[in-house]
Amino acid sequence: MEERAFKTQNSMKFEEMELSGFGKYPKAKCKVTRPTGIEDLKEYLKEGPMVGRGLGRSYGDAAINKGGFVAESIHMNRFLAFDESTGILRCEAGVTYENLLDTFVLRGWFPPVTPGTKYVTMGGAIASDVHGKNHHKAGSISSFVLSFNILTASGKVMKCSREENSDLFWATVGGMGLTGFILDCEIKLRKIESPYIESKAVKLGNLNALFDKFEEYDADYHYSVAWMDIVAKGSSYGRNVLFLGNHSKLDELPEKLKLRSKEKHIEKKISVPFEIPFSTLNKVTISLFNSMIYMTSKNKENFEHYDKYFYPLDSILNWNHIYSKSGLIQYQLNIPEDRGKEAVDKLLHKVVSFGGGSFLAVLKKMGDQEGILSFPFRGYTLSMDFPVKKGTIEMCRKLDEIVLDYGGRTYLTKDSILDEVTFKKMYKGLWEKWMDIKIKYDPENKFTSSLGRRIGLCPS
Repeated sequence: MEERAFKTQNSMKFEEMELSGFGKYPKAKCKVTRPTGIEDLKEYLKEGPMVGRGLGRSYGDAAINKGGFVAESIHMNRFLAFDESTGILRCEAGVTYENLLDTFVLRGWFPPVTPGTKYVTMGGAIASDVHGKNHHKAGSISSFVLSFNILTASGKVMKCSREENSDLFWATVGGMGLTGFILDCEIKLRKIESPYIESKAVKLGNLNALFDKFEEYDADYHYSVAWMDIVAKGSSYGRNVLFLGNHSKLDELPEKLKLRSKEKHIEKKISVPFEIPFSTLNKVTISLFNSMIYMTSKNKENFEHYDKYFYPLDSILNWNHIYSKSGLIQYQLNIPEDRGKEAVDKLLHKVVSFGGGSFLAVLKKMGDQEGILSFPFRGYTLSMDFPVKKGTIEMCRKLDEIVLDYGGRTYLTKDSILDEVTFKKMYKGLWEKWMDIKIKYDPENKFTSSLGRRIGLCPS
């Protein structure tokens, strides 16, 4: 965030700031507000189109509104109610996963679904319908959202659930903040006995072995995700490490971990203090990094604290700085299950043919999912990070073509470059249904974003 300048518009206070998502690409000047409640939001809504924003952890321009208002939920972060007998939590949209974990893990409760970072608000999680390492078992966060209150374009607050205003409920989960501003929500937490994960790491030599192991371990582990070396050649092509996990029961833990289970976790962090002025990421450095990761990995079973298992990158503050000022594109796709291996193989070869690579390439299984614009469906999701440089966008366009050929789609929360035509092909039959609901509740596009305009969900 740069070039802050305090301004007013019809007595409405805002800061003019250059915003980006976590990928730092693209960037745009926006009018940033920090409402403290519903009355503030209503006033800003009168002044012009807006989009809500949590902690800005979507990678592209989903929480950017070039030239318009961006309403951050930082001050709307209270816990409102909790039922210890059922695990049902009611909280404001600005509550983060970090807030939730710090408050409820020692009380024996855990988020039923968590993304790969805890620096995400509940409002943002619902708008993205986030998924995690257990999607093939549990689904996405919307599977555990009982209801939410949302401020609509008319200025009316509407309660939405599967039974009440269900069309708006399903358009909002995965709707990228374009149906209104989520105020608060009711979500059902998962009961746990300890903060530890019984984890298993399986080192595998190639891509075929990975798909076989996904199937072998599917019934026994609630969580699974694989890191892949996508630049290794020859017999090492597609080598990977599969990480599996289940919540540990208290009586299974060693005595020292039983004692630690009662203590608040203190996270050790390091930081990348500034943006590296030039990209250090190329095929050579990525290849060396991947080789180091693979060679130092071992087949092992262990008890890991949830923080290390779910959020390894959160211990490195501002890790996106390593991509220089140009930023990164995180490209995440989902491919139908029956064509997963073939599609992933073709996609990886295309990346290599462009001289590209990613040291954060991960593969997961996905299950069935409700939701209109929700990203997941039964299949395999592959996520890769690419530094923004000459040829990167061209390469991603080619990946889009392969994804379309295999009946897949990309994740809007991670997207930076998708065009309207490609988006509407990927979400064919879905975006039309979503648009009917958008027009019903927001015919004048009072809730809009740079992403929404780019892919044709909020016509200019």
